[in-house]
Amino acid sequence: MLGRAAATLLAALLLAVGLGALVPRNGGWVEPAEGIEIGIDATVAHTELILPVAAAGHDWRAVLPPGTVTPGTTHLSFSWGDGAFFQATPTWAEVRPGPAIRALFASEGSLVHVYRLTGPQGRPIRLSPESYRRLTAAIRAEIAPGRPIPGWGPQDVFLPSPTHYSWLRTCNDWAADMLAQAGVRVGLWTPLSQTLIWRFEDGAP
Repeated sequence: MLGRAAATLLAALLLAVGLGALVPRNGGWVEPAEGIEIGIDATVAHTELILPVAAAGHDWRAVLPPGTVTPGTTHLSFSWGDGAFFQATPTWAEVRPGPAIRALFASEGSLVHVYRLTGPQGRPIRLSPESYRRLTAAIRAEIAPGRPIPGWGPQDVFLPSPTHYSWLRTCNDWAADMLAQAGVRVGLWTPLSQTLIWRFEDGAP
């Protein structure tokens, strides 16, 4: 009986994930022929957004804590996640079940992870200047006041975030939410990186 209930729950969850990926937000969005180019990049479990340091009248050097953007940095990679899991897991080989489960069901705080880059990365997406400014505003709202926290190495840093991580809002949902606020077509619920990134592959609807 318990096994049947677990199977039913799993089937319902898979259906929700599938429908969440297929049902779009901003269904009428069309990528402009010209505009500001950002990037979206994903591993098997994590999505990040890559933005230029300065574009469309927005300069990250003016709004991020001093030292976040260093000389020679042309782009910044933004992602988000559970603070304890983020800091303890610089590589996926170091993932441990305990911290991962706590992040999904008992997160005590989240962080925005910023990587300093010297060029564009990821699958390019063009945004109108207005959409780009909405995207930067959405990301800025996810960063709380406070001092930067050292990252995994010399090219990254963590910034405090006021929002809450859970299995209902994962790092991939966060990236989708940021894009949705910019008017980009994304799925209604995208807890997995694959359920978000497929829309930006060549030939995707």
